[in-house]
Amino acid sequence: MKVLLYMIIFPAIMLTATPGFLQGQEVSDMANQAIRNGDAGKLSDYFNSSIDIILPDIDQSMSKSHVTQVMKDFFRDNPPRSFTVNHTGSSREATKYTIGTYKSGTKSFKTYMLLKEIDGNYLIVQLQFEQE
Repeated sequence: MKVLLYMIIFPAIMLTATPGFLQGQEVSDMANQAIRNGDAGKLSDYFNSSIDIILPDIDQSMSKSHVTQVMKDFFRDNPPRSFTVNHTGSSREATKYTIGTYKSGTKSFKTYMLLKEIDGNYLIVQLQFEQE
C-alpha cells in the first residue's frame, strides 16, 4: 500500500513543483536567445514593468518601454557577433541569474541578467552590459 501511495503521490508532487523551475529556465533561455540575436523587441517580452539597466553610458531604473528603446539603440550600435552564457544560478528568493559575454565587432561586454518571480512569472528586473 505504501509503495502504491509513493507511486501516485511522488509524481504528482513533482508535476506541481516543476513548472515554476521550468518556466524560469525557459524565460532565461528565450531571453538569452533574444540577446544572441540582438532582438530588443523579443527581449522586452520578458521585462518587468520597471528594470534596472546598466550600460556603458547608462545606470538607472527605467520603464519597460524606455528600456526597450535603449536596448534597440544598444543592439543597433553594437550588433551581436556572439553571446555566450558563462554561468547561471538561482536563489531561495525566487530569483535566477545569468552571467555571460556579449561580443560585438571588437568590443566585448560582461553581461548580467537577473530574473525574479513576480505573480508566478519570471521577469527580467536587472540587465547589465559592462564593456570589458
